[in-house]
Amino acid sequence: MQKQIAHPKSSNWLEQISGSFKDEPAFEEILALGQAIRRGDESVLDPSEIK
Repeated sequence: MQKQIAHPKSSNWLEQISGSFKDEPAFEEILALGQAIRRGDESVLDPSEIK
């Protein structure tokens, strides 16, 4: 209980998840695909994979 009082969890959801995907290959791929889509490269979207 003393640890909880000394280091209360942040109520900011972004601070709570920050770094939780570090070194995750799937997340790195998601970032790369998002960047490609924002650049207008919609060829990265495979209609057969959309559910």
